Amino acid sequence: MDKFFISLERTPERKERFLAVNAHIGNFIHAPGIDGSLMDIASMKELGLIHANCNFTRGALGSGLTHVALWGSVAKSGRAAHIFEDDAFLCKNFEEESARIILGLGDDWDIILWGNNPDTTLKFTALPGITPCTVTLSQPAVRENILRFAKSEIKSLPFRLDHTFGICGYAVSPKGANRLLETCLPLRGEIIKYDSLGGKELLSSSVDHLMNLFYRSLQAYTSFPPLCLTDNRAEHSLNR
Repeated sequence: MDKFFISLERTPERKERFLAVNAHIGNFIHAPGIDGSLMDIASMKELGLIHANCNFTRGALGSGLTHVALWGSVAKSGRAAHIFEDDAFLCKNFEEESARIILGLGDDWDIILWGNNPDTTLKFTALPGITPCTVTLSQPAVRENILRFAKSEIKSLPFRLDHTFGICGYAVSPKGANRLLETCLPLRGEIIKYDSLGGKELLSSSVDHLMNLFYRSLQAYTSFPPLCLTDNRAEHSLNR
């Protein structure tokens, strides 16, 4: 499977950091990304890629449309791929473990998240037909130990995904890419209720928020424990 990573041309230091911390993996394909600061938003609205009510920041628009472009590439090629953002840290045995998990899912899967933002909740089905599970990680601990994680071998399992925040790393199938294109475009503002946050309602402000609307209707999974972590620092965010 191809391994794309998104990093803007105007931030070469982030590209260099990603390649350095993930040098144990290699063979990444750089996706330069759409620079929101240079985007002609009016044109994107005319093309139907952005809805008139969309209040995403320019960074979030550029990031979202870069993911969209990669979904289009996967759908067109007919080959599943991994997609990472440039603040992702992959575990030592990522390639072997991710391949094992995907093989076990067979052909009927759309997307599997290898990690999420550690400062929020991750909700998945722990026991099918019996109980969901909500997990929170310690962001300070993740940041403190993330280099140790990159040198660790992780044994993980796939679980049906309900919702979370952040798409630092995931795999998407051609079928899943088509469905995400159908459901997440145009990028738009939608009120989404999150029971893992005590029923709080949030207005979508990035593409990963919109993806939460559709995970339940997709063959969507998360790996747990994660095979990919992010230090989730504002200065490394593609949405800024």
